[in-house]
Amino acid sequence: MTPFDVAVGLDEAAMSQAMAAVYRELYPRVFTGSQRVEKAGLEFVVSWDVKAPPTVVLGPPPEGRHLLARHLRTHLEPPSGLTVEQLIDAYAATLEHTTFQVVANEMTMSIEGGGEHAVVPVKVVLYVQIDSFGAHMTLRPLKATGTTGNPTDDWFLNNIILPEAVKVAQEMLPGIDLPPLTFAGVGLTPPAADVTPRHVVALAALSGRPVPTPPYPENWPQSPFFAVLSDDAKLAIGRAGVRSMVGKSFGESGSVDIGIGTAQYAATARIAAIDVGLAGRGAPQFTFSAAITGNVRAGITIGCTTFGVNYTLYAAPPPTGTIGLELSGTQVSARTQHVNTFVLLISPDGSPIEWLLSALTVPLLQAVTAVFSPLITMAFEGLVFPVTVLPSVFIDTSGVRLAVTPTDVHFATFAGLTSIEGTARITGG
Repeated sequence: MTPFDVAVGLDEAAMSQAMAAVYRELYPRVFTGSQRVEKAGLEFVVSWDVKAPPTVVLGPPPEGRHLLARHLRTHLEPPSGLTVEQLIDAYAATLEHTTFQVVANEMTMSIEGGGEHAVVPVKVVLYVQIDSFGAHMTLRPLKATGTTGNPTDDWFLNNIILPEAVKVAQEMLPGIDLPPLTFAGVGLTPPAADVTPRHVVALAALSGRPVPTPPYPENWPQSPFFAVLSDDAKLAIGRAGVRSMVGKSFGESGSVDIGIGTAQYAATARIAAIDVGLAGRGAPQFTFSAAITGNVRAGITIGCTTFGVNYTLYAAPPPTGTIGLELSGTQVSARTQHVNTFVLLISPDGSPIEWLLSALTVPLLQAVTAVFSPLITMAFEGLVFPVTVLPSVFIDTSGVRLAVTPTDVHFATFAGLTSIEGTARITGG
């Protein structure tokens, strides 16, 4: 059993492309600036300039545990009964799956004051955590680090540049909307995040199950964008989609010539239940099998006497077929692909007179089958229902609105499960 029912992933390159799009729209209004600062009785002007788009680096930083340990030992007193090392272990396990880096490799810091002016190349790394709150996920800057290789320059970096990087991130990151995972008629738990070396993955389980927790799968599809459905999720989607069909009724009345007279009849048929199954390992299809129930009442008057017969209507074999998932842009829907031949039968209730029964049954069955079989077939052939819309990530910050949208999507199979895979397109501006 998989530790999730729905998983949606976006790769490092797509996230970096989104970051580059934001940079191009906002530079130099953002990503540059200056501040005045006093040090040792002298006044300095410190300027910064991020000269190229920052990139996203996924996976836990190699020095992450060291940074965490230093921060906790400095700022946090462990609760009674816990040691600092236990806290470090707990926080490190959480951050390992929820933290990524935004790296500004091409950046300069200019320091002017005390009769000197220097331009220093710097590298700044911002650590960002994905928080899950209810159905939504948000991005929260944790810390910025960097180095210049010079202790004097590092003072300006640590006291001006790095706090400013966190401040700017705090203003920009809330403008990135990580949408909830939704499926028509199917409830999901709040999502959990898993940052892997290649993708950021949001995982959810069906409602009523625990929120996914580690250990998560180590491997995911290689595509820039993917959505993976467990078998249980597919079955839940299929059952929700056919739910509106259950209870659907059909009615017909008329007369048939039975040789010894004309019989009046009234018939009803009803889709009593639909069972949904898996069509194949990883296939974007469901199977269905429907139970048909009904009743036929017929009567013929001979002389002054009316003879009545009741029949139970049923299908053997029952209606069966396949429902396939379809893609249209980012819209995922399901549609009946095939309905197999089924046979309607009637069985008399009670103990009718034998000659009347033999005269009635065949013409009644012919009349009922001629009406109901096409109606039931068309009902299943016309079954179409929405499944989901593949989520886009919207970026709305500092007057810039961008969307990271799945594109070129197609069905695939991953680890025996149905997946939807494709690339990501950046739109807006």
